[in-house]
Amino acid sequence: MKFERELSAPNEVFAAGGEPLPLYRPVLDEMDRMGAKGWEQRTCHAYERLLEELRSLEISDEDRIHPIDYVPRLIPASDWETIERGLAQRMRAMNEFLRRLEAGKDEIVPKEIIESSSLFDASIPTCFGSVPNRQMGFDLVAVERDASGGWEYVVIEDNAKMPVGIEPMCLMRARTAGVLPESHAALGVRPLDGLMERFGEVIRGSSPTSDPTLAILSTGPDDQYYLDHNVFARELDAILAERHEVELDRDGFLIHKKSGRRIDIIYERIESGRIYDDLPGLVEAQAAGKVHAIFAPNLGIADDKGVYAFIPEMIRTYLGEEPVLQNVETFSLAVEEDRRYVMDHFEDLVVKSRSGWGGKDVMIGPEETEESVEEFRRQVEDNPVEYIAQRVVEFSTHVLCNTEDGEFVFRDSHADYRVHALAPDEQTVEVVPGAMTRVAAPGSKLVNISSGGKMKDTWVLR
Repeated sequence: MKFERELSAPNEVFAAGGEPLPLYRPVLDEMDRMGAKGWEQRTCHAYERLLEELRSLEISDEDRIHPIDYVPRLIPASDWETIERGLAQRMRAMNEFLRRLEAGKDEIVPKEIIESSSLFDASIPTCFGSVPNRQMGFDLVAVERDASGGWEYVVIEDNAKMPVGIEPMCLMRARTAGVLPESHAALGVRPLDGLMERFGEVIRGSSPTSDPTLAILSTGPDDQYYLDHNVFARELDAILAERHEVELDRDGFLIHKKSGRRIDIIYERIESGRIYDDLPGLVEAQAAGKVHAIFAPNLGIADDKGVYAFIPEMIRTYLGEEPVLQNVETFSLAVEEDRRYVMDHFEDLVVKSRSGWGGKDVMIGPEETEESVEEFRRQVEDNPVEYIAQRVVEFSTHVLCNTEDGEFVFRDSHADYRVHALAPDEQTVEVVPGAMTRVAAPGSKLVNISSGGKMKDTWVLR
């Protein structure tokens, strides 16, 4: 086995001298026993099983398969306990913020942040309900705590509206455990069994109806999330419908045209647009409780990266607790003092659109050419309130595995975690014991799949 270190950040699999770290020895030993040829055979078989999954859903395009690296990422039990407590705390605070925002009582986020957000429209009715957000995805990175070792986990983004991750986690777990069955058993990995069923229960809990009808709304086969839509519909026993296949009846209830069934809950996660743009009157129907939306209008304000900066204060004020997990230091260009600082240190910072997603409209200053930095600066100067900036964080790397000339070659690449939490009621937050790890293309810190990254299964150890 050969480890090629190209980055200065600490690696989670190999020590500074290139020797494997003890936590990963069961995985690497099993890989060594099967050899490069056996690894190729097992990963090819896993890919074929994913293709079979697509075919069972009547999807024939193999490009729908998310690119996967089959060396799993491991989280020790003690580290997971911290992550779990911190994310549950964060979700409780965010839901309290949304409840107060709906009631017009929020006092934490400055008014200019809310009013300047492209993710909040004060002209439409806001009705989040008693549990405003039932599903959240959190993006975290691991930062080396000190020279003695260990990791500190830092939240870099919150994803309340349409977070990707639960269905890829389930698909990857079955395949990765099949590729590495011995180490999966020996390490005592916390299972994801029953996750989709529990997810369905949490979603259906948004409706007071005893047996509500759930619809997964899609824009059809061209949407990059079409595989996810199909998996959700099958696993959650839901209607899969494109937006033109539903309509409002004369009483303002949402109807599935083909079956004539009344839809009680809608779950829509798509690339662009939204069902509310296509169906005038649906916003009012949702506000009146005639249909329940998992991602209600204006929920996107929770994803605004300008709001992110105030979550630690929400935790202190609403929960009376100190944050378990920290933010990256963040500057809002909607605030004059922050704006001056950012423009003076532009090339040293990460600058992001407040409403951007998928790695779009992001500049990592130290990685860019002088020309690219200046071009992005002009873009920001045209609409500064739409942007935030953060300190560059030296977060950990994992590995991307290839086989070359009959041997394993591991290359270090930056990685983050997408961890999901579910809120079945006002008091409860359940953090899913796993994560969708996203690994950046070599040399980059942009981990998004759309930016050339890959996914990994993440094993939380007992």
